[in-house]
Amino acid sequence: MNNTSGEFTDWEYRNIALAVVTQCAVLVHELATNGRASTNCMHACLKPVYQLNADTVASLYPSPAEFSQGMQVLQNSFDSKGLREHAEVVRYMLGMLVLQQHLGRNPAMMSEIGARLRDFGPEYTSGLGDHDVLLKADCSRLARLYQDTISLLSYRIHVAGNPEHLRNQQVAEQIRAVLLAGIRSAMLWHQLGGRRWHLFFYKKHIRQTLSDIRRKLISVSTH
Repeated sequence: MNNTSGEFTDWEYRNIALAVVTQCAVLVHELATNGRASTNCMHACLKPVYQLNADTVASLYPSPAEFSQGMQVLQNSFDSKGLREHAEVVRYMLGMLVLQQHLGRNPAMMSEIGARLRDFGPEYTSGLGDHDVLLKADCSRLARLYQDTISLLSYRIHVAGNPEHLRNQQVAEQIRAVLLAGIRSAMLWHQLGGRRWHLFFYKKHIRQTLSDIRRKLISVSTH
């Protein structure tokens, strides 16, 4: 996949993809602890799941500002205070990166996921009908896909939170759907050259890059 947009470099898009994974991790944490999360953030994270044949990274993430929360949390997590504050979110983010690796070694499962996603089609992104109802239906079918595929892998993410919320079927489906979305963006991050060891050896560079991206986004929004 090429980046034909001049707005961000390949390195910047690699870190935007990682920020999307982090935003998905934030959503998982919010859903598990509060039973709810921003539908706009969920919408933004789920849209790239269906774009299986995108020509450019820019077409997957046309509005990076939608992932500002993920960028900020990821940026903050590179110091000890932020890491303690966002410990669960970082755990989920790293877990999705691990699941992406396991999935990458299972081409049959990847093919099944791709085939079913092509059959689904993103209903709620059409803007027709009640947004919340369509989002609920979309999370439900993505959750089933997650259970039929990703949950069968040897590695699993243990989601911690309020047992009452975790027992709620709608919340559980939203969590699985967001995890699937996070793994999708983790795959893109890996395709762009991202590796887990980069988080340790390039953390200062990544943190500065995220700061630069956020500064660019603020500059664009004020013009």
